[in-house]
Amino acid sequence: MCTGKLRQSFNAIKDLVKEIKPIGLTERAERYLRRAAYGKLVMMYYEEYDAAIENTTKQISTNKHGIMKLLNCFDRDGDIPCSFKFGDDKFTQSTPAKFASILAMQRIGSRKGQKLLKYFSLNELDDNVLYNKYITDIKDTAHPTTVTKKKIIEELKELMSRRERTRLDDQHVVCLIGLYLCCVLFFGDVNASGVDVRYLTIVETYETVLKVSWPDLVHEHLFDQILNNTCLSNVKAYVQYLLILFAEHTPAGLIAKVTNHEQQIPRVRRWDIQVISDFIAGANMAEFLVSVLYYLVYILYNYCS
Repeated sequence: MCTGKLRQSFNAIKDLVKEIKPIGLTERAERYLRRAAYGKLVMMYYEEYDAAIENTTKQISTNKHGIMKLLNCFDRDGDIPCSFKFGDDKFTQSTPAKFASILAMQRIGSRKGQKLLKYFSLNELDDNVLYNKYITDIKDTAHPTTVTKKKIIEELKELMSRRERTRLDDQHVVCLIGLYLCCVLFFGDVNASGVDVRYLTIVETYETVLKVSWPDLVHEHLFDQILNNTCLSNVKAYVQYLLILFAEHTPAGLIAKVTNHEQQIPRVRRWDIQVISDFIAGANMAEFLVSVLYYLVYILYNYCS
């Protein structure tokens, strides 16, 4: 049954920032966060957020028809993995390297995250550091193997509100932010409001967060979801990335970038999600032209990093 809503959205990061910015990150927590693969994405919204300025607080609208139209171009039976086909001979391929460059995420070539998830056992959950310190009371709920967005926010705000925070506290702030992103953006349920407890394994400690190659893990999950869902509206993964991937492959000027952010890093800030999805919704995808410029950009990015 097609009941999915494609809820994984940048709005979730804005929701997070709205909750934690009034409390504030310590300088040490901010430094730790910037080292995490997802740190630049969070800090992009954290730094620009101002409750008094509407542009930094307004929700990001998305034309679901545009996303669905793009997902339906996925070349399920083709020879090029993770690719989208437009017309008879035009392709755009997604790779972990492109994902990393768009989100300014560091790739470390490790498959530690995949191994941690593969060998996860509920019997060992009580040994998980983050679970034991912040999440263990979900045992008494109706869904003891799901960590909710609400629960993560509550624990994060309580931790950040402590008068004196230790080095370990600030590292746990980064781990809980990572768990929040797992829930609302990368690996969550159909409503982007809960995540399976097994994802605690990739944020158990700050050292674990740094050893996981997040772009590879998230990218792999995204395309597993696309491949294994005959109804694409049921995909539970970070589909908004695909809109930006599409825009990055269009000829310059075809889709307008955000004014005054044309060269921003992470590259996601250069684009208005609604503008891209509206463009796709009204476009003849068979006539789409792939630009070679982005290929050069992302290759240069990965060579230099």
